Amino acid sequence: MENKLTQTIFSEATRLKIPAIILGGLALPAYSVFRTTIDIDICIYVNSQEVLDEFLLALKRKNIETLQKPKIEHDMFVVFGQNTEAEIWLKPCDAFSWDLQMVEKIQKYIDEVFVLSVEDYLLTKLARADRSSIDIDDILQILINNLNKIDWEYLRFRLKSKELMQDFKEILKAFEIDVNEDYQTKSKKIIEKFFNEK
Repeated sequence: MENKLTQTIFSEATRLKIPAIILGGLALPAYSVFRTTIDIDICIYVNSQEVLDEFLLALKRKNIETLQKPKIEHDMFVVFGQNTEAEIWLKPCDAFSWDLQMVEKIQKYIDEVFVLSVEDYLLTKLARADRSSIDIDDILQILINNLNKIDWEYLRFRLKSKELMQDFKEILKAFEIDVNEDYQTKSKKIIEKFFNEK
């Protein structure tokens, strides 16, 4: 996370009171999952073109530029710093936009860097149009490593609201695979919490 481009983007977003989060593989350590990634994916919550333009101007003053002309209705744009680049998304997932509950549940990761709540991050992985086996593995690892941190009631509510309940149940079937005893114990607890905890 010691990346000057990332730090500058978050610093300017914080200064302008723009909610911003790390997305993708770079966010995984916030949920106790570790996987190597070189992509920098950041998502900002802006509700007008004026705010977006102000953010872009602030980045330009810090020598971070884009070759595009970002508009509020776009999904994302790329910014370039010295020898590095980042994708800045205007929605947390290709399948849905920001909503106020998601914004309210943003959590601090380190310094001025923020992430989605674990439940909302799971939704972004689950809802991806191009969901891969890596995304599924990430979801399973997040569930295992955050078993006692997940707000299961909120997760169920969010899955229903984004019409992802069936997708999630399909992924839970991976826990039925006969593997080591520790994994089976954790798997059973996850299934119990998801289906029984009210």
